[in-house]
Amino acid sequence: MIKRKITTCLLIACLVLTAALTAGCGSQAAPESSAQTKEQLADKISSKIDAYKTDLLDSQSGVKSNSDIREYLTGWAKAKGVSYTSDDNGNVIMKASASAGYKEAQPVVICCPYDADQYLNYTNPIALSLYTIKNYEKTAPLTVIFIPERSHEFTGIRKLSSKYFTDESRVICLNDAQTGGISLNSGAGSLYEFSHNITRVAPEYSAAYKISFKGIPTGQPGFDVERQMNPITRLNSLLASMKNKNISYEIADFHGGISSGLYAPSASMTIVIDQNKEEKFTEMMDKSLESFSEKHAESDPEMKYTYKKVKTPAAVISGDDRDQFVSFMYTLLDGKYYTDDDGNLISITNISKAVIGKDKITVNTAAYSLSETSLKEIDTDEKTLASLSNINFRITGTIPMWRGNADDDYTEALADAYKASTGKSLTYTDSVTPTAASYVQKKNSKAQIISMTLSDNILKDCTQTVIRYLIDSGAHTDEGQN
Repeated sequence: MIKRKITTCLLIACLVLTAALTAGCGSQAAPESSAQTKEQLADKISSKIDAYKTDLLDSQSGVKSNSDIREYLTGWAKAKGVSYTSDDNGNVIMKASASAGYKEAQPVVICCPYDADQYLNYTNPIALSLYTIKNYEKTAPLTVIFIPERSHEFTGIRKLSSKYFTDESRVICLNDAQTGGISLNSGAGSLYEFSHNITRVAPEYSAAYKISFKGIPTGQPGFDVERQMNPITRLNSLLASMKNKNISYEIADFHGGISSGLYAPSASMTIVIDQNKEEKFTEMMDKSLESFSEKHAESDPEMKYTYKKVKTPAAVISGDDRDQFVSFMYTLLDGKYYTDDDGNLISITNISKAVIGKDKITVNTAAYSLSETSLKEIDTDEKTLASLSNINFRITGTIPMWRGNADDDYTEALADAYKASTGKSLTYTDSVTPTAASYVQKKNSKAQIISMTLSDNILKDCTQTVIRYLIDSGAHTDEGQN
């Protein structure tokens, strides 16, 4: 009896000591939330991410400019009790302090873009960022910076203070595209402008029509460049077809796209045709609209292609200017430019904007490349094309290339978090589209960076990865070993 009682007492003492030690370690290392299973974390993220996205989509009608998005973000932070500040350049900075057990963990910085010109595209990055700052599981010190872009021209990050990126910072730069992935490299870019003065004359013909494309999804040119319908080139091809069908025409106006850095979401032109060829023209257009509807009516119901008869304009551009415009647009680079021997896409170009104004034609294009040599070749090719066509040419902007490191401790830890969250090994994919990582690297070359391009199919996996990385980031700190 005595031996059994002693054994029982010893067992109780061991259990009490074990519980005490476990509680003590928990106050210094990972918090209670780190014990969440993969399934529990996934379920939690799935429901809340959907709620964040729904609210963002419901707010779309009220978004007319970047200031509207800033008001949404600051209003959200106030309502949720999240600490935030903003700067004079439109950057909204939200912060969460480290909790016990994470005092020595490297600070994490999430850079999330926002842009009224592509609001729908950025709902994925914004949803991940809002979820993380509100549900970061009381772990490592976290800063989420919502950075304004103007048509993917990086207006906010260029002027953001470098103080947010220390030597110890672990940075996640978010982006969005139809093809998602996690990257350690992103492309450099050149933005071009072509221009030419024009002469206006009275029209020779009298049957005027306006032809329009609208409702086309916009976004940054990338791996999907050849799948993306470009309404600018479609209209130019239509003009070339009219010439081949012997339908004489004059151009009164042409307007497509919104910036150099985005796919054109719409394009329209007003032409005046030979009234004797009007029936032939309408037959051609009806067939073109029918073909468009068969291809897009079900899969892309928001996309519209129309033509209608309008009042004859008072002036059109001269025949020489018309021919020069159509010919030049046909020769401009658009789509894939260079693919390496393994079939990897290295360089792309995109005709992004074209406007025939009162006295001038202006065309804007972009080129992105994972090879600086290839990008320089594109610069030269575009300049040469302009010279041969007697068109003015200038480079209006450049974007630096970014190179990360697959072997540093941060990328290895993130890969571990990805596998723990998804059960899959992480394969990094290069982003031919430039990212904000280029500018973070310029602000502090010692900050370790990864880039996440969030398509719908990887949003939740990436959110789980970020949260799991935050949870695990305190596992090997000095405090966590006490």
